[in-house]
Amino acid sequence: MLISYNWLRQYIDLPNSISVQDIADKLKLSTVEVEKIEYQGKYLDNIVVGKVASVQRHPNADKLNVCTVEFGEKYPVQIVCGGSNVREGMLVALAGLGAKVRWHGEGELVELKKVKIRDIESYGMICASTEIGLGEMFPLKDEKEILDLTVVGEKKVGQPLAKALDLDDAIFEIDNKSLSHRPDLWGHYGIAREVGVLFKKDLKEYKTSEIKPGKGINIKIDNQTKDLCYRYMSVAVDGVVVGPSPIWLQKSLMSVGVRPINNIVDITNYITCDLGQPMHAFDASKLTVKKDKLTFVIRRAQEGEKFTTLDDKEYTFDNNVLLVADEEKAVDIGGVMGGKNSEITHETKIVVFEAANFDATNIRKTSTKYGIRSDASMRFEKGQDPHNVELAMRRAIELLLEMCPQAKVVSNVADIKNFHLYQGPIEFDLNFLTKKIGKEIDHKEVVAILYRLGFSVEEKKNVMKIKIPTWRATKDISIAEDIVEEVARIYGFGNIESQLPIFSITPPEKNELRALERKIKDLVSLEHHFAESYNYSFVSPHILKLLDLNLEEHIELDNPIAKDRPYLRRSLIPNLLENIEKNIHSFDEVRLFEIGKVFWKEEVGEREWKGSDYLLPKQDTMWGVAYSAKGDKKPFFEVSHVVTTILQRLGLECTLESSTDHMASWFHPSRFAHVEVGGVRIGYIAELHPEKQTRFGIVSQVALSEIDLNSLLLLISFKSVYHRLSEYPEVMRDVAFVVHKTVLHTDVVKEIKAVDLLIGNVELFDVFEGENLGQNKKSLAYHITYVSKEKTLETADVDKIHAKLVKLLEQKFKAEVRK
Repeated sequence: MLISYNWLRQYIDLPNSISVQDIADKLKLSTVEVEKIEYQGKYLDNIVVGKVASVQRHPNADKLNVCTVEFGEKYPVQIVCGGSNVREGMLVALAGLGAKVRWHGEGELVELKKVKIRDIESYGMICASTEIGLGEMFPLKDEKEILDLTVVGEKKVGQPLAKALDLDDAIFEIDNKSLSHRPDLWGHYGIAREVGVLFKKDLKEYKTSEIKPGKGINIKIDNQTKDLCYRYMSVAVDGVVVGPSPIWLQKSLMSVGVRPINNIVDITNYITCDLGQPMHAFDASKLTVKKDKLTFVIRRAQEGEKFTTLDDKEYTFDNNVLLVADEEKAVDIGGVMGGKNSEITHETKIVVFEAANFDATNIRKTSTKYGIRSDASMRFEKGQDPHNVELAMRRAIELLLEMCPQAKVVSNVADIKNFHLYQGPIEFDLNFLTKKIGKEIDHKEVVAILYRLGFSVEEKKNVMKIKIPTWRATKDISIAEDIVEEVARIYGFGNIESQLPIFSITPPEKNELRALERKIKDLVSLEHHFAESYNYSFVSPHILKLLDLNLEEHIELDNPIAKDRPYLRRSLIPNLLENIEKNIHSFDEVRLFEIGKVFWKEEVGEREWKGSDYLLPKQDTMWGVAYSAKGDKKPFFEVSHVVTTILQRLGLECTLESSTDHMASWFHPSRFAHVEVGGVRIGYIAELHPEKQTRFGIVSQVALSEIDLNSLLLLISFKSVYHRLSEYPEVMRDVAFVVHKTVLHTDVVKEIKAVDLLIGNVELFDVFEGENLGQNKKSLAYHITYVSKEKTLETADVDKIHAKLVKLLEQKFKAEVRK
């Protein structure tokens, strides 16, 4: 957004001691980001107002003239000129030697030097408006036309052109993003108010005169969308002559990057830039007026309704778009852009002005969805003060009557209001301010800052009750923290000394579940070489059906992020199986694990938030393991080894129970076990059912495990328990037994460990089935470790225990030792 320094000074008296740069610096440190300052006259150096004293034909060129130009010096200067409209007595823009211009308004700037043109010396240039950057202020009627400055008067001859045209302004370029939260700063009056606060200067009142209603047109307003239109005001003026605006108005608009169009449109644009309140103007002859009655209907668009805007673009709207219509047709997209069917032209005689206040959210959605960005929509979507509507309308009527003295108001002043602004009071304590900014500010200074900002303050028992001004009450100021920000930025962030925060240092409460998760992740990845998988908590109904899982037992989301995954998972296994299927085709072995939440539909957990009446579903943290390797026909034992080993590392001894209760639909009928610790069931280990494996298209057998970490946490102790390692050497024996296929590995291990206290670790390292073993037979091979804490075991000691072990297994399981 562009802001004019001269424009600001209309509303605030700034001494010369306060420079343009001072203003920019203050604004940067407290309010908005000033990206740069542009000085208007910097491209007009060495260019003055000259008077053409004589014009003679060039002796050697039919289309050139030799001109003598006076410019306030003792001697005039000779200029060769090709301007089609040059004449004696004409006031012109004279660029002297050293000035920089653009030839014919194009290309880079070129420095003028003395030249000979067809043997005639020329000491400068009589310029066209486009050659010195004034093309918008003085549009060319002919491409060979030079700038005619006769309108400025002969008293300006010899003056620098910038001074003669009052082009001595400085323009602040402000980053729009830095004031998106400040709707009051989208006009010069709001910025002037802010500058006044920063430099302790009084803001002049925005003076306007009350509109005297006239007769001729009775304007009615039918607001059918009170939730979208908070105020709407309309006045009609007859006797209007549409034409160019006064030079001062054109210059004001051009200084902030707005192209002048005609006096009516320029008035609405001027007020938009001045007060920050957008306006619009209709041609009354293009509106439906019945028996001198004009009705504006503020309504939602009909589904599929078409509308052509001022820029000749046609749109098809849904019913969320706000339209302003007469009794027959829509004439304006409320707060965004007017319609082609009611635009102002040079034939317009009666103008109907609109000033309104619309819902910011609706304007933003309409503007974004249909790609219609305008100065009006940018301001409305920030949330403007409805009180500005009347100020804007009054100012517009004043300006129009000044420009067209013969014009007059020919309608009532139609004005409907439907708004309520929260203006507090906000209770505010100075101790709260000190706590938030880390500095104690004198009470009187705080009150003075608030008064300068427009707040009213009532004090009772050391507590301030602060009332918000209307221009800050739309969506800007609402809580005590907002007041803290206002005081701190005006006081000056640079005046608040840096200091270390003061707080009590207490160790945070240990999250034992998180610590357990990290411990398991380290063990399973570093010691067993499993890769961690991160899956969404959502699961596909297709995957659930492959596993014969009941969809009704899963929580279905009303608005799922992924349409193909509308359910919350009850288990980590379905997603892990998807991971296995995607990877096993590319690798000989896949080792995956995941730790994540599962969700129980039938059980409730925590409240949605503290004090809420809504309960969330119970959420448990699970540890899932998935393993598959080509050629490994018994992956169960690998997963069993991983799970039991990690539980041992956590200080827990587990047992594997083959009870058939609570069997999942995807369990292998004979290769599964429930994991128990101290009689508490915490999970399971199972191979995937062959039928389900085929459904998934997985080529090799898969073993899976899922452990409930919430249950595990209740059993584990985070206190480290140290057992003294034996200082004597271990003795390892390998033995393989042939047993019936129904014999469980866990039962064998239990019996082996019960033989003698000298038996340490028992590790299954091979499972084999073959015809040579006999029907329904299998071989289980174990590493068995013997160790004593009191002496070095002799071979005879180990042989004795080992023989006892073999005999026990032969009796218990009818086992045969493989030779």
